[in-house]
Amino acid sequence: MFNRCCVMMLSVFLLSACGGGDTPMVITPVDNPPAPTIYMGVFLDSPVENLNFTTASGSGSTNNKGEFSYQLNENITFSIGAIDFPQVAAGIIITPLNIIDTQDINEVAVVNMLRFLQSLDIDGNADNGIQISNAAHDLAKELRLDFTDSDFDAKVANLVEMSGALNKQLITAEEAVYHFQQTLNDQNISSCEKTHSKVGHNGSFSTFAHNVSGKATIIDDCTIQITQFSYDGGGPEVYFYAAKNHMYSGGDAFSISQKINGRIYSDAVFLLRLPTNKTLDDLTGLSVWCADFNADFGNMEFTP
Repeated sequence: MFNRCCVMMLSVFLLSACGGGDTPMVITPVDNPPAPTIYMGVFLDSPVENLNFTTASGSGSTNNKGEFSYQLNENITFSIGAIDFPQVAAGIIITPLNIIDTQDINEVAVVNMLRFLQSLDIDGNADNGIQISNAAHDLAKELRLDFTDSDFDAKVANLVEMSGALNKQLITAEEAVYHFQQTLNDQNISSCEKTHSKVGHNGSFSTFAHNVSGKATIIDDCTIQITQFSYDGGGPEVYFYAAKNHMYSGGDAFSISQKINGRIYSDAVFLLRLPTNKTLDDLTGLSVWCADFNADFGNMEFTP
């Protein structure tokens, strides 16, 4: 009798402690925790379709909008066949700038990644999106690649030629960078503001050699647009150089482009981005400069 009373009193105590009164709290065990939230991001050069991706929570291929799935606080690795791009934190928008961890659009690894992706586009028109073929993935199954390799062009030559894409060889750095800059501008994700007093300044190139001509305009704090540009492609190691007071052979001069020799330009248009450690205060003009011979093929001065 004593034991039964103790049990009844203990039961009343527990019910009162858990819920109180005559309505005890009912605790239902959770068998299935809530599913994690899935986010969608997009890989942009143009939107890149059929680019493989892997995160800690899953893997797949980007869709025709360049979209991939991820969870918060995950890293993501994109790949073509066995060619892994450097791992990066997953986010709403991923570009080659994020992957290489730079804001310098002329960084060698960025430029090579842009050239690679755009060259593999099936229809050869990156303006309507970039579509990677399954054949490209198959051809790259045994290929390892560093986007800074000095022999990068040679390593991917066969893959580009056999991928089924319209382009049978890598496109030029200038074409790739120009296209990507348009994407950044269209998406309003350029890191450059328009606060410097030199924005809008421009000037025309004087012709000294190799039929150099054209116009340069500062369009924001770190971007210069070249228009109506002509050059016969001659001379070794030729770049766009920037400097103050036309001191292009001085220690403060710097390149703001990839090499532009070896190709003929006629009425060309493309964009140049300042290196991350330079500002518009570090230049007053540009030169088409032959670094091997310290030769100025044509220069211009920025004026209001």
